[in-house]
Amino acid sequence: MSKTALTWTQEMDKRAQSLVDLRRDFHRHPELSCEEHRTAEIIAERLHTAGLELYTGVGGTTGVVGILHGDKPGRTIAWRADIDALPLTEILEAPFTSSKPGVMHACGHDGHTAIGITLAEILAARRADVAGTAVFIFQPAEEIFAGAKPMIEAGVLDNPYVERVYGLHLTTQTPAGHVTVRPGPSMASADFFDIEVAGQGGHGAYPHLSIDPITVAANILLGMQNLVSRETAAQETAVLTVGQITAGTKHNIIPASAIMKGSLRMFNAEVRTQIVERLGSFITNIAHAYQAEAHLSFQGEGCPTVINHPEETAFVHRCACDELGQEAVTEGNTVMASDDMSLFLEHRPGCYFRVGIGSTGGPSKPHHAPEFEMNEAGLPVGLRVALNVMLNALADRN
Repeated sequence: MSKTALTWTQEMDKRAQSLVDLRRDFHRHPELSCEEHRTAEIIAERLHTAGLELYTGVGGTTGVVGILHGDKPGRTIAWRADIDALPLTEILEAPFTSSKPGVMHACGHDGHTAIGITLAEILAARRADVAGTAVFIFQPAEEIFAGAKPMIEAGVLDNPYVERVYGLHLTTQTPAGHVTVRPGPSMASADFFDIEVAGQGGHGAYPHLSIDPITVAANILLGMQNLVSRETAAQETAVLTVGQITAGTKHNIIPASAIMKGSLRMFNAEVRTQIVERLGSFITNIAHAYQAEAHLSFQGEGCPTVINHPEETAFVHRCACDELGQEAVTEGNTVMASDDMSLFLEHRPGCYFRVGIGSTGGPSKPHHAPEFEMNEAGLPVGLRVALNVMLNALADRN
């Protein structure tokens, strides 16, 4: 190992416990999307102390950007990390369990934030050995797809002009110590929709005098799956899920309306457009068949597919193999979950790779669930790969 490589290893080693402690602190104090005030304050304080050029409130809420100018010439490269938590009540028993009932980090963003901060501190500590300009983007509101777009519109990729953007997502689907790096479509698009069914309320004993919106909603729910199974090519991947149905107040009252909430996920942009457009006419026609009305609406613009750029993905793969060995780095599968890192990758070439935090001796706990649990052995692995990616990208060795 060269003297330079040893120096970077020493920087990581002496921050190993701090990395875990920082992640646990964020985990104990989770904050929902657009409410990440404490989290943003800690990020800003750590980056300021490290000597980075600091910007807060970026994108109108709690976005934080830190800019590090290395002492050597090189490229301008961005590292993005998301910082928000989820509306869940944690059931994990640990000293750092969420202190906020109904709010928890159940997707690894606490780890993303801790890795991003530590990465910035390591580069700042060895600024004389760093080439180019590193832009650290700490993004709020990923869980509701409301954080990336306003930060991009605020100019985080333009001032200074970012040439490439990288980031990682921790995953319990991969054991700790392993990394997956997949070119092309990697994570699915997502569109969240609401359907309001308007019927006519009445007494449960006299359904013929009413128009039952629950029956209408049930038939819409079952029939919508045909948009995937019978109107989408078999080689394409699409998932339509209804996660909530709300209607009624009592056993024997037929309500006047019913609300359904769901999501669409896919990889092909054309298929996405096809199903989104078809869904509206489908639910309207089904409702009319039952003499009811149905209205479809979507939350925002949705989230496009995460598409990793080939050259940058091959570069990350090499960096990961250099750090972990080829046996620990695979392409992995596509993931039906979504992430608005996709918007950064629409504006700049880059790669969003996945780092294992799964159990090495039993079933792993799922994301977005109250029993979610992170194998913290994956944190230093993510940091090692991230540091190698940034050092080489900044120095134009990719």
